[in-house]
Amino acid sequence: MGLAMADLEDPPTLLQCCMDYICDNLAKDVGSVHLTFKQQDVFFHNELSQLFLSSLLKKDKVNDQVLSLLSCSDTFRLRRVRVRNTPVGLEGLRAILYNHKLVELDVSNTNIKRAASVLQLLYESGQDALQSLNVSGLQPHKQDYSEEQPFGNFEGLGAFATINRTLVSRLRNIRCLNVSHTNFDTQDLEMVAAELPHLESLDISKTFVSSLTPLLQCKHQLKSLSTYGVNTGQGRDNWEEDERHSAERVISELSALRHLDISTEETFSVSGTFFASQNQLKVNVDYLLCIPGVLPNLTSLDISGRDLSESTLLSFLESHPQLSFLGVMMGPACFWDFIWDEEYEGFRKDLRVTGEGNEAQILEALRQYSERAVYVQKALYKLFGRTSGMEHPRVDVIKLVLQGMMNHCDAKSLGVQMAASACLYNLTRHDISKRVPSRDLSDVVNMTLKAMEVFPNHQQLQKNALLTLCSDRILQEVKFDRYRAARLVMHCLCTHEDATMHRMAVAIISILAAKISTEQTALLGTQNYLQKLLRIVKEKTEGQEVDITLKFTLSALWNLTDESPSTCTTFVENGGLELFMQILEVFPNESNLHTKVLGLINNIAEVRGLRKVLLREDFMDYVKKLLVCDHIEVSYFAAGIVAHLASEGREHWNLREHSWDQMLNTLLSAVRSWDNPTGEMVAYRSFHPFFPLLECYTTPAVQLWSVWAMQHVCTKNPDRYCPMLIEEGGEDRVKHLATNPATAEEVRTLAELVIELLQDSKLPPRQRKLLKPADTPGSPEQEE
Repeated sequence: MGLAMADLEDPPTLLQCCMDYICDNLAKDVGSVHLTFKQQDVFFHNELSQLFLSSLLKKDKVNDQVLSLLSCSDTFRLRRVRVRNTPVGLEGLRAILYNHKLVELDVSNTNIKRAASVLQLLYESGQDALQSLNVSGLQPHKQDYSEEQPFGNFEGLGAFATINRTLVSRLRNIRCLNVSHTNFDTQDLEMVAAELPHLESLDISKTFVSSLTPLLQCKHQLKSLSTYGVNTGQGRDNWEEDERHSAERVISELSALRHLDISTEETFSVSGTFFASQNQLKVNVDYLLCIPGVLPNLTSLDISGRDLSESTLLSFLESHPQLSFLGVMMGPACFWDFIWDEEYEGFRKDLRVTGEGNEAQILEALRQYSERAVYVQKALYKLFGRTSGMEHPRVDVIKLVLQGMMNHCDAKSLGVQMAASACLYNLTRHDISKRVPSRDLSDVVNMTLKAMEVFPNHQQLQKNALLTLCSDRILQEVKFDRYRAARLVMHCLCTHEDATMHRMAVAIISILAAKISTEQTALLGTQNYLQKLLRIVKEKTEGQEVDITLKFTLSALWNLTDESPSTCTTFVENGGLELFMQILEVFPNESNLHTKVLGLINNIAEVRGLRKVLLREDFMDYVKKLLVCDHIEVSYFAAGIVAHLASEGREHWNLREHSWDQMLNTLLSAVRSWDNPTGEMVAYRSFHPFFPLLECYTTPAVQLWSVWAMQHVCTKNPDRYCPMLIEEGGEDRVKHLATNPATAEEVRTLAELVIELLQDSKLPPRQRKLLKPADTPGSPEQEE
């Protein structure tokens, strides 16, 4: 028999497991305490140090405090520090720079306000071996700008200005510099070009450079130049001195270039169209590419958003056979025959192209432009249409979508998150998810939850998230923070009035509530959340509508009240008991609903302080009728309610129409009539609620129900319940019951069976005589 792809997923290596364990167990909420290892002789060589930092980054755990741990040079050896998109500030960076000699530093999009502050620390810590520096996205807020320096450029930052040129000259070994999305301007470019003799790669995208002329100073060594979306701040006629120094002429003289990006920034309008932003670097691409012998060593060219003629591009490609990448996003070029049509005579299969013409172009766009929100958004829109009918797993595509989401997860990136969440649903829907590795599905869930947190009030995005989460494979098998997910889904349920969203939300909550701790279910069982669930039940009941939403809502309430006295109290105080009695009245023949209703009231009956609210004639009338019904699941839970109420003793039974003796006799007859069902009909968090019932020697019917329940779950799912019963001390309690002379014979017989089951469970599987492999209970979707 063949195995599905997900079954063939490679397990994590021992090294990965160790790294995950260390990362997952870093102290939480320790304030200003300095993190250290318990063992003083721990040492991470360079490769392990880099892996540890990467693992922390992936788990979103990098901050100043963690960097203080990594700063210890006796424990770690770091050469490359990449902490982009983290809350790292100057204190954390200082700890690293003063203790490690780096060749690469990436602090892009961190909490450091000024790129100049990074340069100051590099200067003070003597980082003269640095070869690669990325300060992308570091720029002060508007309130931090000085009147004299509105853009806050490198040379105008207060006291720092006096040592700036000296500082930059000290970093002479830098070969790769990324100052994109900062206030870097033409003066800064002049300084960098003059003081960094080994500069090979420069990214000035989205900066305020008004002239490229300073680059002529490094034209013989500059191999990579990116000017995407450079804001010149004025028209072309004013910012170039003469034709000799036009952007086209300057670029054409950079003969060592291997990579050139002169793409434009695009803006997405409310109407749904993309258009070029104003005041961008003006380049006549037709003129540039037609200059004889231009850019002879170029292997990568990005002209996305630029206008040019078809003949010019075709001629350039023919004269540059070594070109391996071409960016033509946001324009018609991606649809030209020689670019996208594989049947075209001049089509180049070795050329990677970004665009919208086919799947290959779209996926390449996601690879190349993961940092550009508008480009990612456009690519995801195009991808969505191509994934809507997808039948086979595409992990490669999932990873690209997730990268785009990860890079644009702030409140300004709604468009990216909307498109990405829709694509993720298409890529993991239905049976496809069964063939996607669980590690990748875990990443899908985590990014989906992040989007829900950032945009809690956006209905369509929340709906997209629910569509993705509402999957048996994801909810049952994939590793993620289930409480976090349940809390976000509950908030979504309470915020958005949409029937489809309600159905998915209660379905998700009904599963997750059974998989989180009782402390966490108590947090979810607050009045606002519980009132919302009860309103849904009331609307369905009053409308006499039995549908999947009602069933899932009842399941959610059942699981939320399980071993949670506070939630049970909230349920009672908000009219839950009266509402559930109404369900029993309105739907007299719906055994599925009766099971859920009585299952929840069992949870209430387990709480000693709430038992008195159940001792009422009208409610007990329903219980008595259901106790003797033909459906064992219904009868079982009705019996459980009577057993818990009766365990209080005769003196607390204040009912006349349903006397103590009458209800106990009915309970005893019901339990005796049951045959053990073929499947597991109930799931328990623990056996603690049963232990007080075992002590009720004056009421054998109560003991009988309790021991019957234990033998049922231990028979149907021994791998889970036998160890649980032993670990919680239940084995000794059952043994005492079996050997106590006061125990009724039929109770003793069941107790002895439970003991045999526990002994059998301690044997290797092949030697077991009584226990069979655990039945696999159906998912709530299958149940309904």
